[in-house]
Amino acid sequence: MEGFQDAHFVRLRCSVVRRGKYLAADDDGRRVCLSGQRGAHNTVWAVEHVTAGGVPGAAPGACYVRLRGAYGRYLVATDLQARAGPAHGVTAEQRDAAHHPTPPAWAWQAFRRRATSFLLRNGTGRYLRANGRYLRWRNAVTVAGDNASSMLLWAVEVVPPKPGRVTLVDPPAQLMRRRRGPATEGETTRVVRFVRADESGEFHESEWRAMRVNTNSLMHLRLTLANRLGHNRDALHTTICVRAGCYGRLSPLLVDLPIGNDRIDVVVLSHGTPADDALKYPSVDA
Repeated sequence: MEGFQDAHFVRLRCSVVRRGKYLAADDDGRRVCLSGQRGAHNTVWAVEHVTAGGVPGAAPGACYVRLRGAYGRYLVATDLQARAGPAHGVTAEQRDAAHHPTPPAWAWQAFRRRATSFLLRNGTGRYLRANGRYLRWRNAVTVAGDNASSMLLWAVEVVPPKPGRVTLVDPPAQLMRRRRGPATEGETTRVVRFVRADESGEFHESEWRAMRVNTNSLMHLRLTLANRLGHNRDALHTTICVRAGCYGRLSPLLVDLPIGNDRIDVVVLSHGTPADDALKYPSVDA
C-alpha cells in the first residue's frame, strides 16, 4: 500500500498546521492529539498490515493497516461525536484490540492527494482529520466523512527500525504534557496483569498473575516485576511488552505507563530468546 508499503513504523505529520504537528498517542492512554514533540515515542506508530479478508465488508484485494501506538493500543474511529471539527465528525482514540476480525473503524488506508500528502481513510469511509489551523490551542484529532478539507492531509514519514534494542540508561523519550503538577497516586494506581512467556513468546491464559502498582514509572515496573518473577529475572535482561487486548500484538513498552487507572497487561520476555530477538524498535531520532 502506498505510504505504508514496507514500513514498520511511521509518523503522521499534519500537512497544514504550522510548526510540524504530529499525530500522537496522548499520555492518558486513550485520546490521540497533535504534538510538536517529534522525538517522542508517542508520535511513532507501528504498522500492522491487514488483508481485505481480515476486515469485514472490505473490497476484494483491498489492503489496510492497523496503527499501534506507544501504549500498545490501536488508532480507531469511535461512534462518539467530536467536539472539534465538522459537526458530523467523531473522535479518534486509542483502544485495545478486543475484536477479531479487525473492525472497519480500526483499519486504515492511505491515498495520495498531493506529491507528499495523503488522505487516511478507514474501513467505514471516514477520514482522519487534524484540528487547530486557526485556533492553535486545539490539538484534537477527529475522523470526518468528507474529503475536501486540507486538514485531512497527512505526510507519512517512515521511521526506520533501530539496530538492536533500546537501552535503559536514558530516560524514556515520551510525550511531555503541561500539567499543574506531577500525577498523583490516585491518578496512576492500577492493576497490572503480568505473565512470563516462553522462548517463542507463548504462554497459557491461565498463567496471568496480577498486582497493584501506585506509580506510572516504567523503571519501577521493571524492578517490581523482576522481584515478583524471582532474583534470576534481572530487570536489565528482560523486555516488558504490552498486550493491549487479546488480539493485540506484543508491543515493547518504551515509555512510562499512561496516566490513568485502566488495567494493563504486560508480557515479560527474556533477552536472547527468539521472541525477544524478533521485536523491532523505532529509531525515534531519525
